[in-house]
Amino acid sequence: MNTTKLLGILLAFLCSFAVVGCNDDENEGRKVTDYKEYVLTVASNKIPGVLWSDGFNYLSEVYAVKKEQSDEWSACGSIAGFELEKGYEYQIKIGETSYLDYSMGTPAWTERELLEVISKDKKDSENLPLHLIPKAYYDNIPLPQYRYAVEADNKELIEQDLKDNSLIPLDYHDMLYRGEDNFLKWIALQDDNKVLGPYIIQTKSKAPEEMPESYEILPPDAQIVGYGEWIFLDAVENPIDNLSFDVFMGYETKTKSISHARNTVYLYKDLTEYYKTKYPEANVKTVVISYILSTESLK
Repeated sequence: MNTTKLLGILLAFLCSFAVVGCNDDENEGRKVTDYKEYVLTVASNKIPGVLWSDGFNYLSEVYAVKKEQSDEWSACGSIAGFELEKGYEYQIKIGETSYLDYSMGTPAWTERELLEVISKDKKDSENLPLHLIPKAYYDNIPLPQYRYAVEADNKELIEQDLKDNSLIPLDYHDMLYRGEDNFLKWIALQDDNKVLGPYIIQTKSKAPEEMPESYEILPPDAQIVGYGEWIFLDAVENPIDNLSFDVFMGYETKTKSISHARNTVYLYKDLTEYYKTKYPEANVKTVVISYILSTESLK
């Protein structure tokens, strides 16, 4: 047997051995790759933050925690066996286990478990940020799209007023998420210091025929799959002035396939009576506004 053929057989053998070895590793099942114990300070309230799961980041209410020797608050997800009582700051000891299982959709993950409650003090945590949402995350959330339609003798007057007095700021990134109580919530960020909310959204279903006919002058560019009403509430569930809307839920129609379309929320409001009163000389007939919000943050 010549040398070239011998080397070819040897390489083939080594390759097959490597493949079998890899497959064996992948079929080992779940295994622990790391375990550690440490102490956390847990803030007195949960706040909006970003967590990672199943290969993507998502917005949620999170524990704000400080690890040992750290002065910075960071986001933490579930801790098995731990339940926060609002208004109390905790010192707890947890065990953190990292796993690997190639048969899972997300092969590597970490689980945390409460080992001991060291202290529980009734206090508002100091220097707690308004949120723990990284700029890189909210910068990728589209700004709201604002539209309006006006029927009036002095249409320009009404349109200028609408441009100058948007109900929702157009330079803030609007994000929707589910709170721990499963209420839908809304927060808007311009930067880390300019924050609106979080607000609770009180939702109500509607039938299509309950929507005002005036909306027909500004139809949503979408395949509509649901109708409703949203009322924005503060932390003690008082309605926020002017932040109540009729809602169309649907898929954007700019794509041929629904599987590639983005879920979108269309907020609508009829301001006809408001502008009839504000500008009686304009002979207002119909005024409708609409905001288009992405549901990207609700993944």
